Amino acid sequence: MKLSKREGRVVGSAIEQWLEQGTINQEEHDKLKNSYQVASVDWSLIAKYSFWIAIVCIVLSVLSVLLDEWLINLLDEIFSAPDIAKSGFFAVISAGFYFIGVRRKSKTPDKAFSNEALFVLGIVSTAVSIYFLGQVIQTKSLTKLILLASLVYGVLGLWIPSLIVWLCALLSLGTWLGFETYQFSDDGYFLGLNFPCRYVLYGSALIAASTFAIKRWPSKEGFALTARALGLFVFFVSMWLMSVFGNYANLSIWSNVTQFSLLHWSLLLLIASVVALYHGMKFDDEMTRGFGLIFIFINLYTRFIEYFWEGTHKTVFFAILATSFWFFGTRAEKIYHLGRNKD
Repeated sequence: MKLSKREGRVVGSAIEQWLEQGTINQEEHDKLKNSYQVASVDWSLIAKYSFWIAIVCIVLSVLSVLLDEWLINLLDEIFSAPDIAKSGFFAVISAGFYFIGVRRKSKTPDKAFSNEALFVLGIVSTAVSIYFLGQVIQTKSLTKLILLASLVYGVLGLWIPSLIVWLCALLSLGTWLGFETYQFSDDGYFLGLNFPCRYVLYGSALIAASTFAIKRWPSKEGFALTARALGLFVFFVSMWLMSVFGNYANLSIWSNVTQFSLLHWSLLLLIASVVALYHGMKFDDEMTRGFGLIFIFINLYTRFIEYFWEGTHKTVFFAILATSFWFFGTRAEKIYHLGRNKD
């Protein structure tokens, strides 16, 4: 059996610990050690990044076609097919990608990267199909097309099933929210809320809905956890932006206020991070624990940069940063070794 370097380190460390703890004897230790080989090249990682690079290149190629007016006109001259035919053509192409992806997923579930790559190509083809459908119905509302894409991706993600298609549905829904609320006013506010504040609510809604879904539909736990992870990410990033910009939508107005006047947003971010950390530690939830810990540090370092960048000599400033990172690094190292000794 061949393992990647990372997997080899994990398996090798586990075997050594079993020997030290007396779980296995020396003969079993040697047998387990000889049962696998560490690959010199992590081909799984190369495969993963190769597929993603290929997908990005295809997406960029499609976008260049859609966004280049000259190329669009050229294609219209070459291909005189009506928009409804183009929409149907790409719908068939996307259905083909989804179909092949589902078949490969059932036959070769171990080839996760290439299977998901087919679903991503289906996502791109679906977006192109919806774009031409918008040309057919002659809608000038981009938000309606984005919402339609979100609904299509949501249904497909649950039906296939595919977490990456489901994630695309949630991202499309968030994009729709931004475009839809932007149209309601010219000053950047919606119901008195700027963009980050709106997405704090969106993230909170995803967290609440996913928490309910995990309890209500245990069989869809993977989809609920995906929504929860995205919700936590959107919530904490938006809260961090609020701690920097407050509820201001105009940069000229924001530039005239002091960062100290936005301190209450920093405190709210700190409270939310501590609550997430406490939840993660109490319920052994790695996701909330990770977000809480990361954003406690991000919050503290952001405030340090805001309050001390201008008034502190840069030598002293970076020396303090280096000392703090060194301190936390040594503490983390000690905690890591304590955990290994306990195990």
